[in-house]
Amino acid sequence: MTYIRCPEHYLFRYVLGIRHQPRKVFKHGFALHETLQYHFEQKKEDGKGISLLEAKEFFVDSFGNALDEYKQELEEARPFLTREYLAKEKHVSVGDMVDTGIKGLEVYFKQLNPHIFPDLVEAAFEFPAEKDIKVIGRIDLTDTKGVIHELKTTRVTPNKQDIRSDAQLAIYQIGYKTITGQAPKGISKDYIVLSKNNSRIVRFRVVRPFIDKNVVLRNISAIMEAASRNIFYCLHPAESWICSKEWCACYKLHQELKKLGFQAFMEKYSSRRRPFSRS
Repeated sequence: MTYIRCPEHYLFRYVLGIRHQPRKVFKHGFALHETLQYHFEQKKEDGKGISLLEAKEFFVDSFGNALDEYKQELEEARPFLTREYLAKEKHVSVGDMVDTGIKGLEVYFKQLNPHIFPDLVEAAFEFPAEKDIKVIGRIDLTDTKGVIHELKTTRVTPNKQDIRSDAQLAIYQIGYKTITGQAPKGISKDYIVLSKNNSRIVRFRVVRPFIDKNVVLRNISAIMEAASRNIFYCLHPAESWICSKEWCACYKLHQELKKLGFQAFMEKYSSRRRPFSRS
């Protein structure tokens, strides 16, 4: 999925091992994810899970710990970051993020939690894409009806989506069958739209999911073949935010790669380079 979003990000992170992405919003999403994961692990055991009050307390503690990591990551990454990126991060209010996280949990527990009875929680899967390529991952959550749930948080109401074409969910479907021996009965992409005043749930659901497994496996093989041949190009249109000064922690690396050229860039960072893995 990283290669699909930006092949140069794949180069920086998975080939060279440059992993800095210090963003408060990532830590916020992680804390919410960790809170709901803990809740559903408990709910699978006792049928109830933790209370909303306990969930709020768990979230605040988890977010606080994540922010401690964020501060360290920010200092380590500072030489790579633009002034625009640092200014954006400085103006992100932690207090507002705590408030929106709590509101998000309130609406999730009220609207979705009563209807979800967990089966698989953070379940690991592995399957071959071809002879020397393995796909390894985890499914966040499935329920006892055989529905895969993919939880996202956002601050902007998402547009209508055809989740049948979502590459990540396609991989989850294959992973689910690998674990259970059966195809999933449905897919639900659940968004918590975060707001201090109007947090809400937006869901995109498919009752009868369908994927062409061979297409998914061919796409994975093509991406890994490209990576093994050092094919990495950042080709976003000019208006794209993904690799902009404000949002991209790798912006300076993108520019340095363009200036030096691939060979000189790789020689400069060769000490970081990892052996290529086809998994």
